[in-house]
Amino acid sequence: MPIMVRLTAGRLGAACSLTLVFVLASCSTADADSMATNASVLVPSAQSTMAPAAECNVSAIQAMAPADTTIVSAEAIVEPVAHCRVEGYVTTNDPGPNEVNFRLQLPDKDWAGRFYFIGLGGSAGYVPTDSQVPAGNPLNMGFAVAGTDTGRQGSMLDWRFMGEDPAKAMDHVHRGGHVVTVATQQITKQYYDVDSMYRYHSGCSGGGRMGMMAIDRHPEDYDGVLIGAPGGRSSATQLKFLYNTRQMIREPGAWLSPAKLQMAEGHVLKACDALDGAKDQMINDHRMCSFDFQTIACKAGDGEDCLTQPEIRSIEAVLEGPSSPKGKLTEGFPISNLSVWSGFLGASPPPWSPEPSPDNMQKGSPGYVIVDTLARAYFGQEYDVLKDFDLSSQKDIDAWFAAAKRLDFGYPYNTDLRPFQRDGGKVLFWNGVSDPCCSDIETEQYFLEAGNKADGGMAGFRDMAAYYRIPGMAHCGGGTGPADAPDQLLRELIAWVEKGKAPGPVVAHRGPDRAKMAFADQSGTVSGVIVPPPTGTSRDFLLCPYPTVATFKGVQTSGGVYDAANWQCQKR
Repeated sequence: MPIMVRLTAGRLGAACSLTLVFVLASCSTADADSMATNASVLVPSAQSTMAPAAECNVSAIQAMAPADTTIVSAEAIVEPVAHCRVEGYVTTNDPGPNEVNFRLQLPDKDWAGRFYFIGLGGSAGYVPTDSQVPAGNPLNMGFAVAGTDTGRQGSMLDWRFMGEDPAKAMDHVHRGGHVVTVATQQITKQYYDVDSMYRYHSGCSGGGRMGMMAIDRHPEDYDGVLIGAPGGRSSATQLKFLYNTRQMIREPGAWLSPAKLQMAEGHVLKACDALDGAKDQMINDHRMCSFDFQTIACKAGDGEDCLTQPEIRSIEAVLEGPSSPKGKLTEGFPISNLSVWSGFLGASPPPWSPEPSPDNMQKGSPGYVIVDTLARAYFGQEYDVLKDFDLSSQKDIDAWFAAAKRLDFGYPYNTDLRPFQRDGGKVLFWNGVSDPCCSDIETEQYFLEAGNKADGGMAGFRDMAAYYRIPGMAHCGGGTGPADAPDQLLRELIAWVEKGKAPGPVVAHRGPDRAKMAFADQSGTVSGVIVPPPTGTSRDFLLCPYPTVATFKGVQTSGGVYDAANWQCQKR
Protein backbone atom coordinates (compact mmCIF):
# COMPACT_ATOMS: atom_id res chain seq x y z
CA MET A 1 0.00 0.00 0.00
CA PRO A 2 1.47 3.40 -0.92
CA ILE A 3 2.13 5.83 1.89
CA MET A 4 1.03 9.46 1.62
CA VAL A 5 3.91 11.89 2.25
CA ARG A 6 3.63 15.07 4.28
CA LEU A 7 5.21 18.01 2.51
CA THR A 8 5.19 20.07 5.70
CA ALA A 9 7.55 17.84 7.68
CA GLY A 10 8.99 15.46 5.13
CA ARG A 11 10.52 12.09 5.90
CA LEU A 12 13.92 10.87 6.91
CA GLY A 13 15.97 10.63 3.78
CA ALA A 14 17.90 7.49 4.65
CA ALA A 15 16.13 4.15 4.82
CA CYS A 16 16.22 2.61 8.28
CA SER A 17 17.69 -0.86 8.51
CA LEU A 18 15.85 -2.59 11.36
CA THR A 19 17.16 -5.25 13.70
CA LEU A 20 14.83 -8.13 14.60
CA VAL A 21 14.71 -8.47 18.37
CA PHE A 22 11.97 -10.99 18.91
CA VAL A 23 9.29 -12.94 17.10
CA LEU A 24 5.63 -12.87 18.06
CA ALA A 25 3.33 -15.87 17.91
CA SER A 26 0.35 -15.50 15.60
CA CYS A 27 -2.44 -17.27 13.83
CA SER A 28 -0.65 -17.92 10.56
CA THR A 29 2.85 -17.89 9.08
CA ALA A 30 2.15 -14.71 7.13
CA ASP A 31 0.79 -12.93 10.18
CA ALA A 32 3.71 -14.16 12.29
CA ASP A 33 6.24 -12.76 9.83
CA SER A 34 4.33 -9.49 9.63
CA MET A 35 4.03 -9.03 13.38
CA ALA A 36 7.64 -10.01 14.01
CA THR A 37 8.72 -7.29 11.61
CA ASN A 38 6.54 -4.73 13.37
CA ALA A 39 7.88 -5.83 16.76
CA SER A 40 11.37 -4.74 15.72
CA VAL A 41 10.53 -1.24 14.52
CA LEU A 42 11.46 0.40 17.82
CA VAL A 43 15.08 -0.72 17.47
CA PRO A 44 16.78 1.09 14.56
CA SER A 45 20.24 0.00 13.53
CA ALA A 46 23.34 2.03 14.26
CA GLN A 47 23.46 3.25 10.65
CA SER A 48 20.10 5.01 11.07
CA THR A 49 20.79 6.84 14.35
CA MET A 50 22.09 10.36 14.82
CA ALA A 51 23.94 12.44 17.41
CA PRO A 52 23.40 16.10 18.33
CA ALA A 53 24.84 18.85 16.16
CA ALA A 54 24.45 21.51 18.87
CA GLU A 55 25.40 22.14 22.48
CA CYS A 56 23.14 21.53 25.48
CA ASN A 57 22.92 24.96 27.09
CA VAL A 58 20.28 27.65 27.48
CA SER A 59 21.71 30.09 24.95
CA ALA A 60 22.12 27.44 22.25
CA ILE A 61 18.63 26.02 22.74
CA GLN A 62 17.06 29.48 22.97
CA ALA A 63 18.54 30.36 19.59
CA MET A 64 16.69 27.38 18.09
CA ALA A 65 13.32 28.16 19.68
CA PRO A 66 10.42 30.17 18.24
CA ALA A 67 9.98 33.77 19.38
CA ASP A 68 7.15 32.91 21.79
CA THR A 69 9.27 30.32 23.60
CA THR A 70 11.42 30.90 26.67
CA ILE A 71 14.09 28.38 27.64
CA VAL A 72 14.53 28.22 31.42
CA SER A 73 17.15 25.50 31.66
CA ALA A 74 19.12 23.05 29.55
CA GLU A 75 21.29 20.52 31.31
CA ALA A 76 23.02 17.23 30.69
CA ILE A 77 21.24 14.35 32.46
CA VAL A 78 22.52 10.80 32.80
CA GLU A 79 19.31 8.84 33.50
CA PRO A 80 17.59 6.92 32.04
CA VAL A 81 20.07 7.47 29.19
CA ALA A 82 22.40 10.39 28.62
CA HIS A 83 20.40 13.29 27.24
CA CYS A 84 19.87 17.04 27.22
CA ARG A 85 16.85 17.98 29.34
CA VAL A 86 15.31 21.28 28.29
CA GLU A 87 12.79 23.11 30.47
CA GLY A 88 10.83 26.08 29.19
CA TYR A 89 7.47 27.60 28.42
CA VAL A 90 5.54 29.03 25.51
CA THR A 91 3.64 32.28 26.11
CA THR A 92 0.15 32.26 24.61
CA ASN A 93 -2.00 35.33 23.96
CA ASP A 94 -5.47 36.32 22.80
CA PRO A 95 -6.68 35.22 25.27
CA GLY A 96 -3.70 35.45 27.59
CA PRO A 97 -1.00 35.85 28.45
CA ASN A 98 -0.49 32.36 29.81
CA GLU A 99 2.60 30.22 30.23
CA VAL A 100 2.46 26.69 28.85
CA ASN A 101 5.29 24.79 30.50
CA PHE A 102 7.12 21.98 28.75
CA ARG A 103 10.02 19.58 29.00
CA LEU A 104 12.03 18.31 26.03
CA GLN A 105 14.47 15.40 26.33
CA LEU A 106 17.05 14.98 23.57
CA PRO A 107 19.25 11.84 23.59
CA ASP A 108 23.00 12.38 23.35
CA LYS A 109 23.50 9.47 20.96
CA ASP A 110 21.51 6.96 18.96
CA TRP A 111 18.65 9.37 18.25
CA ALA A 112 16.32 7.33 16.03
CA GLY A 113 14.96 10.27 14.05
CA ARG A 114 11.70 10.10 15.99
CA PHE A 115 9.82 12.63 18.11
CA TYR A 116 7.34 11.49 20.77
CA PHE A 117 4.78 13.71 22.51
CA ILE A 118 3.32 12.54 25.84
CA GLY A 119 -0.45 12.70 26.12
CA LEU A 120 -1.49 13.30 29.75
CA GLY A 121 -4.51 11.80 31.47
CA GLY A 122 -7.23 13.79 33.23
CA SER A 123 -6.77 17.55 33.16
CA ALA A 124 -2.95 17.27 33.03
CA GLY A 125 -1.58 19.93 35.39
CA TYR A 126 2.09 18.92 35.50
CA VAL A 127 5.00 18.55 33.10
CA PRO A 128 5.75 14.87 32.44
CA THR A 129 9.10 13.16 32.11
CA ASP A 130 7.78 9.69 31.26
CA SER A 131 5.12 8.51 28.88
CA GLN A 132 1.96 7.39 30.67
CA VAL A 133 0.62 5.00 28.00
CA PRO A 134 2.74 3.17 26.89
CA ALA A 135 4.51 3.48 30.23
CA GLY A 136 8.17 4.37 30.56
CA ASN A 137 10.56 6.83 29.01
CA PRO A 138 10.79 6.79 25.18
CA LEU A 139 14.40 7.92 25.55
CA ASN A 140 15.14 4.24 26.14
CA MET A 141 14.32 3.61 22.48
CA GLY A 142 16.01 6.64 21.01
CA PHE A 143 13.06 9.03 20.78
CA ALA A 144 13.25 12.74 21.46
CA VAL A 145 10.51 13.23 24.06
CA ALA A 146 8.30 16.23 24.83
CA GLY A 147 5.41 16.91 27.20
CA THR A 148 3.46 19.81 28.66
CA ASP A 149 1.23 20.71 31.59
CA THR A 150 -1.21 22.16 28.98
CA GLY A 151 -0.89 25.57 30.58
CA ARG A 152 -1.89 25.00 34.18
CA GLN A 153 -0.58 23.45 37.38
CA GLY A 154 -2.80 21.43 39.71
CA SER A 155 -4.64 18.18 40.35
CA MET A 156 -5.13 16.01 37.28
CA LEU A 157 -8.81 15.48 38.14
CA ASP A 158 -9.66 19.16 38.60
CA TRP A 159 -11.30 21.11 35.77
CA ARG A 160 -12.51 24.11 37.80
CA PHE A 161 -9.83 26.36 36.28
CA MET A 162 -11.58 26.22 32.92
CA GLY A 163 -14.42 28.37 34.21
CA GLU A 164 -12.08 30.96 35.69
CA ASP A 165 -9.38 31.59 33.08
CA PRO A 166 -10.21 31.59 29.33
CA ALA A 167 -6.52 31.41 28.39
CA LYS A 168 -5.90 28.34 30.54
CA ALA A 169 -9.10 26.79 29.22
CA MET A 170 -8.08 27.25 25.58
CA ASP A 171 -4.55 26.05 26.26
CA HIS A 172 -5.84 22.93 27.98
CA VAL A 173 -8.35 22.15 25.25
CA HIS A 174 -5.90 22.25 22.35
CA ARG A 175 -3.71 25.35 22.04
CA GLY A 176 -1.13 24.42 24.68
CA GLY A 177 -0.36 21.04 23.17
CA HIS A 178 -0.07 22.60 19.71
CA VAL A 179 2.29 25.47 20.57
CA VAL A 180 4.55 23.17 22.57
CA THR A 181 4.56 20.70 19.68
CA VAL A 182 5.62 23.43 17.27
CA ALA A 183 8.35 24.71 19.60
CA THR A 184 9.81 21.35 20.62
CA GLN A 185 9.75 19.92 17.11
CA GLN A 186 11.58 22.99 15.80
CA ILE A 187 14.20 22.70 18.54
CA THR A 188 14.61 18.97 17.96
CA LYS A 189 15.23 19.32 14.23
CA GLN A 190 17.76 22.11 14.72
CA TYR A 191 19.47 20.29 17.60
CA TYR A 192 20.16 17.30 15.33
CA ASP A 193 20.48 19.42 12.16
CA VAL A 194 17.80 17.58 10.19
CA ASP A 195 15.01 18.82 7.97
CA SER A 196 12.53 16.11 8.88
CA MET A 197 11.73 13.42 11.41
CA TYR A 198 8.92 11.03 12.28
CA ARG A 199 6.49 12.58 14.74
CA TYR A 200 4.28 10.58 17.13
CA HIS A 201 1.71 11.30 19.83
CA SER A 202 0.33 8.77 22.31
CA GLY A 203 -1.99 8.96 25.29
CA CYS A 204 -5.03 7.46 26.95
CA SER A 205 -8.14 9.05 28.50
CA GLY A 206 -7.22 12.74 28.79
CA GLY A 207 -4.12 11.89 26.78
CA GLY A 208 -6.33 10.29 24.15
CA ARG A 209 -8.43 13.46 24.14
CA MET A 210 -5.24 15.42 23.47
CA GLY A 211 -4.60 13.15 20.50
CA MET A 212 -8.13 13.74 19.24
CA MET A 213 -7.58 17.49 19.41
CA ALA A 214 -4.31 17.13 17.52
CA ILE A 215 -5.74 15.20 14.56
CA ASP A 216 -8.80 17.49 14.46
CA ARG A 217 -7.48 20.99 15.22
CA HIS A 218 -3.84 20.66 14.15
CA PRO A 219 -3.63 17.86 11.56
CA GLU A 220 -0.17 18.97 10.42
CA ASP A 221 1.46 18.32 13.82
CA TYR A 222 1.97 14.53 13.70
CA ASP A 223 2.62 11.66 11.33
CA GLY A 224 1.17 9.01 13.65
CA VAL A 225 -1.18 9.27 16.63
CA LEU A 226 -2.10 6.48 19.07
CA ILE A 227 -5.39 7.28 20.81
CA GLY A 228 -6.65 5.25 23.77
CA ALA A 229 -10.06 5.60 25.45
CA PRO A 230 -10.54 9.26 24.52
CA GLY A 231 -13.21 10.09 27.06
CA GLY A 232 -16.26 8.73 25.28
CA ARG A 233 -18.08 10.75 22.69
CA SER A 234 -18.53 13.84 24.84
CA SER A 235 -19.07 15.14 28.37
CA ALA A 236 -22.05 12.80 28.60
CA THR A 237 -19.38 10.58 30.15
CA GLN A 238 -19.34 12.95 33.12
CA LEU A 239 -23.13 12.81 33.32
CA LYS A 240 -22.70 9.05 33.66
CA PHE A 241 -20.49 9.69 36.68
CA LEU A 242 -23.17 11.95 38.17
CA TYR A 243 -25.85 9.33 37.54
CA ASN A 244 -23.74 6.60 39.15
CA THR A 245 -22.94 8.78 42.16
CA ARG A 246 -26.66 9.29 42.68
CA GLN A 247 -27.22 5.54 42.43
CA MET A 248 -24.63 4.87 45.14
CA ILE A 249 -26.45 7.20 47.58
CA ARG A 250 -29.97 6.39 46.35
CA GLU A 251 -30.97 4.40 49.43
CA PRO A 252 -29.30 2.70 52.40
CA GLY A 253 -27.12 -0.17 51.21
CA ALA A 254 -26.99 1.03 47.59
CA TRP A 255 -23.22 1.47 47.45
CA LEU A 256 -21.34 -1.36 45.75
CA SER A 257 -18.26 -2.38 47.70
CA PRO A 258 -15.14 -3.74 45.95
CA ALA A 259 -15.71 -7.10 47.68
CA LYS A 260 -19.29 -7.41 46.42
CA LEU A 261 -18.29 -6.43 42.88
CA GLN A 262 -15.49 -8.99 42.91
CA MET A 263 -17.91 -11.68 44.08
CA ALA A 264 -20.47 -10.77 41.42
CA GLU A 265 -17.78 -10.71 38.76
CA GLY A 266 -16.97 -14.34 39.45
CA HIS A 267 -20.59 -15.37 38.84
CA VAL A 268 -20.85 -13.32 35.64
CA LEU A 269 -17.60 -14.74 34.31
CA LYS A 270 -18.74 -18.31 34.97
CA ALA A 271 -21.95 -17.64 33.04
CA CYS A 272 -20.45 -15.78 30.08
CA ASP A 273 -16.86 -16.94 29.71
CA ALA A 274 -17.48 -19.51 26.95
CA LEU A 275 -19.88 -17.41 24.85
CA ASP A 276 -17.06 -16.41 22.48
CA GLY A 277 -16.04 -20.03 21.89
CA ALA A 278 -13.19 -20.21 24.38
CA LYS A 279 -13.26 -20.78 28.11
CA ASP A 280 -10.31 -18.60 29.05
CA GLN A 281 -11.42 -16.56 32.10
CA MET A 282 -12.26 -13.68 29.78
CA ILE A 283 -15.36 -11.98 28.40
CA ASN A 284 -14.13 -10.77 25.05
CA ASP A 285 -17.29 -8.82 24.22
CA HIS A 286 -19.53 -7.58 27.02
CA ARG A 287 -22.39 -7.10 24.54
CA MET A 288 -22.74 -10.89 24.31
CA CYS A 289 -23.20 -11.29 28.05
CA SER A 290 -26.34 -10.96 30.15
CA PHE A 291 -26.84 -12.12 33.70
CA ASP A 292 -29.76 -12.33 36.12
CA PHE A 293 -28.37 -10.94 39.37
CA GLN A 294 -31.43 -12.18 41.23
CA THR A 295 -29.86 -15.63 41.00
CA ILE A 296 -27.28 -14.50 43.57
CA ALA A 297 -29.68 -12.48 45.72
CA CYS A 298 -29.37 -12.81 49.49
CA LYS A 299 -32.08 -15.09 50.89
CA ALA A 300 -31.76 -14.34 54.60
CA GLY A 301 -29.98 -11.07 55.26
CA ASP A 302 -26.75 -9.69 53.85
CA GLY A 303 -23.74 -11.93 53.26
CA GLU A 304 -20.38 -12.04 51.56
CA ASP A 305 -21.51 -14.37 48.79
CA CYS A 306 -24.78 -12.70 47.81
CA LEU A 307 -26.26 -9.34 46.77
CA THR A 308 -28.93 -7.44 48.65
CA GLN A 309 -31.84 -5.97 46.73
CA PRO A 310 -30.43 -2.42 46.97
CA GLU A 311 -27.13 -3.73 45.57
CA ILE A 312 -28.90 -5.50 42.71
CA ARG A 313 -30.83 -2.34 41.88
CA SER A 314 -27.53 -0.43 41.82
CA ILE A 315 -25.77 -2.91 39.53
CA GLU A 316 -28.69 -2.96 37.12
CA ALA A 317 -28.85 0.84 37.08
CA VAL A 318 -25.12 1.25 36.46
CA LEU A 319 -25.28 -1.29 33.64
CA GLU A 320 -28.20 0.59 32.09
CA GLY A 321 -26.59 4.02 32.20
CA PRO A 322 -28.22 7.46 32.28
CA SER A 323 -31.06 8.67 30.12
CA SER A 324 -32.62 12.07 29.57
CA PRO A 325 -36.25 12.80 28.64
CA LYS A 326 -35.13 12.48 25.00
CA GLY A 327 -33.51 9.08 25.47
CA LYS A 328 -30.21 7.39 26.29
CA LEU A 329 -27.39 9.81 27.15
CA THR A 330 -24.45 7.43 27.05
CA GLU A 331 -23.46 3.81 27.57
CA GLY A 332 -23.57 2.25 31.01
CA PHE A 333 -20.64 0.45 32.58
CA PRO A 334 -19.80 -2.87 30.84
CA ILE A 335 -20.75 -6.11 32.56
CA SER A 336 -17.30 -7.62 32.03
CA ASN A 337 -14.77 -7.16 34.86
CA LEU A 338 -17.23 -5.71 37.37
CA SER A 339 -14.48 -5.31 39.96
CA VAL A 340 -12.90 -2.41 38.05
CA TRP A 341 -16.03 -0.31 38.63
CA SER A 342 -14.65 0.62 42.03
CA GLY A 343 -12.09 2.84 40.35
CA PHE A 344 -14.92 5.27 39.63
CA LEU A 345 -17.61 4.34 42.17
CA GLY A 346 -15.24 4.61 45.12
CA ALA A 347 -13.30 2.15 47.24
CA SER A 348 -14.93 3.41 50.43
CA PRO A 349 -18.63 4.05 51.13
CA PRO A 350 -20.23 7.50 50.93
CA PRO A 351 -20.52 10.27 51.95
CA TRP A 352 -17.75 11.58 49.71
CA SER A 353 -15.92 14.84 49.34
CA PRO A 354 -15.58 16.42 45.88
CA GLU A 355 -12.09 17.72 46.73
CA PRO A 356 -9.76 16.78 43.83
CA SER A 357 -6.75 15.94 45.99
CA PRO A 358 -4.68 12.75 45.64
CA ASP A 359 -5.65 11.66 49.15
CA ASN A 360 -9.33 12.05 48.41
CA MET A 361 -8.91 10.03 45.21
CA GLN A 362 -7.89 7.06 47.34
CA LYS A 363 -10.84 7.18 49.70
CA GLY A 364 -13.57 8.96 47.78
CA SER A 365 -15.32 8.54 44.44
CA PRO A 366 -13.18 9.70 41.50
CA GLY A 367 -16.25 9.78 39.26
CA TYR A 368 -17.95 12.22 41.63
CA VAL A 369 -14.84 14.41 41.81
CA ILE A 370 -14.59 14.58 38.02
CA VAL A 371 -18.20 15.58 37.41
CA ASP A 372 -18.25 18.03 40.31
CA THR A 373 -15.19 19.97 39.17
CA LEU A 374 -16.40 20.08 35.57
CA ALA A 375 -19.86 21.26 36.64
CA ARG A 376 -18.23 24.12 38.58
CA ALA A 377 -16.33 25.07 35.43
CA TYR A 378 -19.57 25.01 33.44
CA PHE A 379 -21.91 26.75 35.90
CA GLY A 380 -19.81 28.56 38.52
CA GLN A 381 -17.57 27.73 41.45
CA GLU A 382 -20.45 27.52 43.93
CA TYR A 383 -22.43 25.05 41.87
CA ASP A 384 -23.24 21.78 43.65
CA VAL A 385 -23.87 19.20 40.94
CA LEU A 386 -25.47 16.67 43.32
CA LYS A 387 -28.01 19.22 44.54
CA ASP A 388 -28.41 21.55 41.58
CA PHE A 389 -28.43 19.31 38.50
CA ASP A 390 -31.51 17.27 37.58
CA LEU A 391 -30.87 14.44 35.12
CA SER A 392 -34.60 14.14 34.51
CA SER A 393 -34.75 17.77 33.31
CA GLN A 394 -34.15 18.29 29.62
CA LYS A 395 -33.51 21.94 30.41
CA ASP A 396 -30.58 20.95 32.63
CA ILE A 397 -29.29 18.48 30.03
CA ASP A 398 -29.43 21.14 27.32
CA ALA A 399 -27.66 23.62 29.60
CA TRP A 400 -24.89 21.08 30.20
CA PHE A 401 -24.13 20.68 26.50
CA ALA A 402 -24.52 24.40 25.87
CA ALA A 403 -21.85 24.98 28.53
CA ALA A 404 -19.64 22.32 26.92
CA LYS A 405 -19.94 24.12 23.60
CA ARG A 406 -19.28 27.53 25.20
CA LEU A 407 -16.10 26.30 26.91
CA ASP A 408 -15.14 24.23 23.85
CA PHE A 409 -14.64 21.25 26.14
CA GLY A 410 -16.81 18.15 26.38
CA TYR A 411 -18.83 18.75 23.23
CA PRO A 412 -19.04 15.74 20.87
CA TYR A 413 -15.82 15.20 18.96
CA ASN A 414 -15.64 16.34 15.36
CA THR A 415 -15.85 13.31 13.08
CA ASP A 416 -14.47 15.03 9.97
CA LEU A 417 -10.85 13.91 9.86
CA ARG A 418 -10.30 14.65 6.17
CA PRO A 419 -7.61 17.31 6.80
CA PHE A 420 -5.53 14.75 8.73
CA GLN A 421 -6.27 12.16 6.07
CA ARG A 422 -5.20 14.51 3.23
CA ASP A 423 -2.03 15.39 5.10
CA GLY A 424 -1.03 11.73 5.18
CA GLY A 425 -1.52 11.10 8.90
CA LYS A 426 -2.11 7.69 10.45
CA VAL A 427 -4.14 7.07 13.61
CA LEU A 428 -4.77 3.95 15.68
CA PHE A 429 -7.71 4.05 18.10
CA TRP A 430 -7.96 1.56 20.95
CA ASN A 431 -10.27 1.01 23.91
CA GLY A 432 -10.53 -1.46 26.75
CA VAL A 433 -13.59 -3.70 26.44
CA SER A 434 -14.04 -3.46 30.22
CA ASP A 435 -13.48 0.29 30.53
CA PRO A 436 -16.14 1.76 32.86
CA CYS A 437 -15.21 5.33 32.00
CA CYS A 438 -14.88 5.52 28.28
CA SER A 439 -17.00 3.10 26.34
CA ASP A 440 -15.53 0.90 23.61
CA ILE A 441 -18.96 1.11 21.96
CA GLU A 442 -18.75 4.89 21.73
CA THR A 443 -15.24 4.74 20.28
CA GLU A 444 -16.59 2.30 17.71
CA GLN A 445 -19.45 4.69 16.91
CA TYR A 446 -16.98 7.53 16.44
CA PHE A 447 -14.83 5.37 14.15
CA LEU A 448 -17.82 4.52 11.97
CA GLU A 449 -19.03 8.12 11.73
CA ALA A 450 -15.55 9.39 10.87
CA GLY A 451 -15.27 6.69 8.22
CA ASN A 452 -18.49 7.79 6.59
CA LYS A 453 -17.11 11.35 6.22
CA ALA A 454 -13.65 10.40 4.99
CA ASP A 455 -12.45 10.77 1.42
CA GLY A 456 -13.32 7.48 -0.20
CA GLY A 457 -15.70 6.56 2.59
CA MET A 458 -14.80 3.76 4.97
CA ALA A 459 -12.42 2.18 2.46
CA GLY A 460 -10.47 5.43 2.26
CA PHE A 461 -10.63 5.88 6.01
CA ARG A 462 -9.03 2.48 6.58
CA ASP A 463 -6.00 3.76 4.68
CA MET A 464 -5.37 6.16 7.58
CA ALA A 465 -7.20 4.77 10.63
CA ALA A 466 -7.74 1.51 12.51
CA TYR A 467 -9.53 0.59 15.72
CA TYR A 468 -8.69 -2.15 18.25
CA ARG A 469 -10.80 -3.33 21.18
CA ILE A 470 -8.70 -4.71 24.07
CA PRO A 471 -10.38 -7.61 25.95
CA GLY A 472 -10.26 -7.52 29.73
CA MET A 473 -8.70 -4.08 29.90
CA ALA A 474 -10.22 -1.48 32.22
CA HIS A 475 -9.55 2.25 31.89
CA CYS A 476 -6.17 2.58 30.13
CA GLY A 477 -4.96 -0.61 31.83
CA GLY A 478 -5.68 -2.90 34.73
CA GLY A 479 -8.41 -5.50 34.68
CA THR A 480 -7.50 -8.90 33.29
CA GLY A 481 -6.35 -7.80 29.84
CA PRO A 482 -2.88 -7.56 28.33
CA ALA A 483 -0.16 -5.46 29.90
CA ASP A 484 1.47 -4.32 26.68
CA ALA A 485 -1.39 -3.67 24.23
CA PRO A 486 -0.56 0.04 23.75
CA ASP A 487 3.12 -0.87 23.37
CA GLN A 488 2.36 -3.38 20.63
CA LEU A 489 -0.01 -0.95 18.92
CA LEU A 490 2.67 1.73 18.93
CA ARG A 491 4.92 -0.70 17.08
CA GLU A 492 2.10 -1.28 14.61
CA LEU A 493 1.65 2.47 14.12
CA ILE A 494 5.35 3.04 13.50
CA ALA A 495 5.43 0.24 10.93
CA TRP A 496 2.46 1.90 9.18
CA VAL A 497 3.98 5.39 9.17
CA GLU A 498 7.55 4.45 8.30
CA LYS A 499 7.17 1.27 6.24
CA GLY A 500 3.72 1.72 4.71
CA LYS A 501 2.45 -1.53 6.25
CA ALA A 502 -1.25 -1.36 7.10
CA PRO A 503 -2.30 -2.55 10.60
CA GLY A 504 -3.25 -6.19 11.00
CA PRO A 505 -3.52 -8.76 13.80
CA VAL A 506 -1.47 -7.78 16.85
CA VAL A 507 -0.32 -10.07 19.64
CA ALA A 508 -0.31 -8.58 23.14
CA HIS A 509 0.66 -10.25 26.39
CA ARG A 510 -0.02 -10.50 30.10
CA GLY A 511 2.63 -11.43 32.64
CA PRO A 512 6.18 -10.17 33.23
CA ASP A 513 7.61 -13.19 31.42
CA ARG A 514 5.71 -12.36 28.23
CA ALA A 515 4.89 -8.65 28.15
CA LYS A 516 7.17 -6.62 25.91
CA MET A 517 7.07 -3.04 27.13
CA ALA A 518 8.14 -0.59 24.45
CA PHE A 519 9.96 1.82 26.75
CA ALA A 520 11.44 -0.51 29.33
CA ASP A 521 15.02 0.11 30.36
CA GLN A 522 17.76 -2.50 30.01
CA SER A 523 16.58 -4.23 33.17
CA GLY A 524 13.11 -4.68 31.68
CA THR A 525 11.37 -2.27 34.07
CA VAL A 526 9.29 0.76 33.15
CA SER A 527 8.81 4.06 34.94
CA GLY A 528 5.88 6.44 35.04
CA VAL A 529 3.23 3.75 35.58
CA ILE A 530 -0.04 5.31 36.74
CA VAL A 531 -2.46 2.47 35.98
CA PRO A 532 -2.46 -0.84 37.85
CA PRO A 533 -1.04 -3.89 36.07
CA PRO A 534 -3.49 -6.54 34.90
CA THR A 535 -4.17 -9.60 37.00
CA GLY A 536 -4.14 -13.22 35.94
CA THR A 537 -1.73 -15.86 34.68
CA SER A 538 0.65 -15.19 31.82
CA ARG A 539 -0.92 -15.48 28.38
CA ASP A 540 -1.21 -14.05 24.87
CA PHE A 541 -4.06 -12.02 23.39
CA LEU A 542 -4.77 -11.65 19.70
CA LEU A 543 -5.97 -8.10 18.99
CA CYS A 544 -7.88 -7.61 15.76
CA PRO A 545 -8.52 -4.48 13.72
CA TYR A 546 -12.21 -3.60 13.61
CA PRO A 547 -14.51 -5.06 12.32
CA THR A 548 -12.72 -8.40 12.72
CA VAL A 549 -12.72 -10.18 16.08
CA ALA A 550 -10.44 -12.76 17.68
CA THR A 551 -11.90 -16.25 17.17
CA PHE A 552 -10.54 -19.33 18.91
CA LYS A 553 -9.59 -22.10 16.46
CA GLY A 554 -7.51 -24.35 18.65
CA VAL A 555 -8.13 -27.25 20.99
CA GLN A 556 -9.78 -26.27 24.28
CA THR A 557 -7.04 -26.87 26.81
CA SER A 558 -5.83 -24.74 29.69
CA GLY A 559 -2.73 -23.74 27.73
CA GLY A 560 -4.21 -23.65 24.26
CA VAL A 561 -6.50 -20.70 24.89
CA TYR A 562 -3.55 -18.66 26.16
CA ASP A 563 -1.54 -19.07 22.93
CA ALA A 564 -2.19 -16.49 20.20
CA ALA A 565 -1.32 -19.09 17.55
CA ASN A 566 -4.70 -20.73 18.29
CA TRP A 567 -6.69 -17.58 17.49
CA GLN A 568 -7.62 -15.91 14.22
CA CYS A 569 -9.04 -12.52 13.27
CA GLN A 570 -12.35 -13.06 11.49
CA LYS A 571 -15.41 -11.01 10.67
CA ARG A 572 -18.27 -11.89 12.97
